[in-house]
Amino acid sequence: MRDDPNYPVYQGDTDKTGESRIKQQFADGRRLFNGFSDQVYFIFAGLAGLWLAVVSLTEAVHLSWWSVLFILIFWALASYLTLPRMHRILTNIYVPNYFFGRTQTGDGLLGDPVNLALIAEEDDIHEAMTRAGWTKAEPVTLKSSWRIIVSSVRKSSYPEAPVSPLLLFGRQQDFAYQQEVNGNPSKRHHVRFWKTPKDWSLPGGKKVNWLAAATYDNAVGVSLFTFQVTHKVDSDTDLERDYVVSTIQYKNPEVTEDRLENFMGDYNSRNGGGDEIKTDGHLPILDLDEVVPGDHESESDRDPDQKHRNIAELAKKTPPDVWIAGALVTLVALLQIVRTLMLFYRPGVQENLSTDLLASAENFGTDTGSDFWTFVVAGASLAITVAAILQVLLAINVLRGHNRARQILLALLCISFIIIAVQIVTDTGDSSNVYAVFVLMASQVFAMISYTSDEALNYTWASTQEKRQAKKARRSSRDSSGN
Repeated sequence: MRDDPNYPVYQGDTDKTGESRIKQQFADGRRLFNGFSDQVYFIFAGLAGLWLAVVSLTEAVHLSWWSVLFILIFWALASYLTLPRMHRILTNIYVPNYFFGRTQTGDGLLGDPVNLALIAEEDDIHEAMTRAGWTKAEPVTLKSSWRIIVSSVRKSSYPEAPVSPLLLFGRQQDFAYQQEVNGNPSKRHHVRFWKTPKDWSLPGGKKVNWLAAATYDNAVGVSLFTFQVTHKVDSDTDLERDYVVSTIQYKNPEVTEDRLENFMGDYNSRNGGGDEIKTDGHLPILDLDEVVPGDHESESDRDPDQKHRNIAELAKKTPPDVWIAGALVTLVALLQIVRTLMLFYRPGVQENLSTDLLASAENFGTDTGSDFWTFVVAGASLAITVAAILQVLLAINVLRGHNRARQILLALLCISFIIIAVQIVTDTGDSSNVYAVFVLMASQVFAMISYTSDEALNYTWASTQEKRQAKKARRSSRDSSGN
């Protein structure tokens, strides 16, 4: 048959190289740019977090009464740094990057089911939800996160408590609404909303403006996949979906419903926290066009077109993790400067070190004076100080949105991490393992994971491209005015 000139010809690439297969495997729709160096840093940060978790546990079990405290630190490192990054690396390979009726967590794990669609403007949704007795959730910030922890412990009311971010179309929800149960923040009804992309249709061709995921939190517990403290979701998500629809229609009788039966098919599964979920797969579509909007603060106040905000637009704001990572890099740099000055210039230390260096040089037949080795010690302390200051300056430039600064800083953090790791393994470090592991390496891993996150990469890449375009426009303007 191959001799038949009319035999169909495969239109794909039969000579695809291993490198191109790897690039395809690690393609990431959440990222504006995903170059080879960023992929290496991304994976290295995950492996560094895994190594840190093992070393921190090893150190913790040898600290007698302090073991409990350091085991808690190990849990925090593993739950909030190591496991999320390892999940993110693996799910980036096997979780599909298209709409299939499920949200995703920031770690890439499958989240809550998408179980509600709306034909509406954003103001219509705010009006309908407010009438129905729902409260808009605050965004996740350090302040709101701390407040919900305190409220959960005290079992005090927090009607505007934030909900954890879930991703659909590669981005977090636009907003969320919730209802507390008996004033207990551990139990709440809640629903997240996403604006759909322009001209987007549901499978089958039905056009909607918004999608939503409604679930009921019935307790606070620990995630089975990352061991993070999180809300636990009731398994019957259909009850929460129908409750949301009922409350909206009860207070907004002008709202009509069209239901797509067996939209996704019924299934049992687990969400990103390891909670069992089940659904009949039906998708109610609510038409809110007849709802008369009231006076509500909304995203549309800042975006008159009420459009789907793509990743590039969302990247314009500095991610909170980048601020925290910058603060940690600065703090560790200052600690290293102070520690270096104290180590090298403590009375008698410099003389002893110079003597040791001089003796070592004589053993190798090198004829140098003590003044030379004093200069070497001073030069070493100066180099460490300059390197620390350089990291601070790079961290500042990352905050300003420079992608090259982020990549250079990541390279320095990787090199520093490897040096400290080798010192710990060979027991040649000049500091205690507790300081090296729980201060230096923990800060470095947090910074590396933060700087290799989707948000950090998108922010610096988008900012850099914007600066380049502005510079190009100014150059073109000067050239045109010169002519």
